Amino acid sequence: MNARFLLFAGLMCSTLAPLPVEAESGAPLKVAETDFGRLSVDGMSAFENIHLARMAIFDGNTDQAAKFVIDAKTSLANAKRDGAVFLRAEADLRTPSQAPVGRDKDGTPVLWIPIDSRIDIGETFQPTAEKSAAIITVRKHLMKGEGGKALDVVRSAGLDVDYTLAVAPLEKSIADVDDAEKRIAMGDYYGASQALRHAEAGIRLDEIDDVANVKSGSAAGNGK
Repeated sequence: MNARFLLFAGLMCSTLAPLPVEAESGAPLKVAETDFGRLSVDGMSAFENIHLARMAIFDGNTDQAAKFVIDAKTSLANAKRDGAVFLRAEADLRTPSQAPVGRDKDGTPVLWIPIDSRIDIGETFQPTAEKSAAIITVRKHLMKGEGGKALDVVRSAGLDVDYTLAVAPLEKSIADVDDAEKRIAMGDYYGASQALRHAEAGIRLDEIDDVANVKSGSAAGNGK
């Protein structure tokens, strides 16, 4: 595996159209119900650099850590404008059943940046040669950023697949990285590492089960 930080050891997707930031938190829209797959390139870069900065601090490479933190700060600033951010309350995210529980979920809507994703075969999936070929086609479309085409294949083949998105709160992430930058300037490298750890700990998951049966407005139309 290269230096890129991946929350999932799986498929990187890149075509989920954003929820408008003006959307109300009470709207029943979910990630896959709006569109299928777009990630924030700048958001991914930011969390890659956050992870690398923590590693650099651990290894005693503080100058390199400072550079990674500056790069993360720049990427987060750009993420505000890359079109992938969406507004939602944490309480409205659908956490996968295997994720840790017991965390209080805030009902206040905040901006999220999608930074990673994966697609999994559902529990009712019955393997056949045709469906196995369709899964391969779906993955190829996603790797090319063709989310709409991938969703068309999922539906036409009747595939039972689940989609999970990793998202990070934009403003909290910016605040954590700013804190890390200040602490590095002060020589407080332990505190900087903790601030970066807090940024990574802010990542949440949003899951949609059985993508083929999700009602979608514009998802299929956004494929290339």
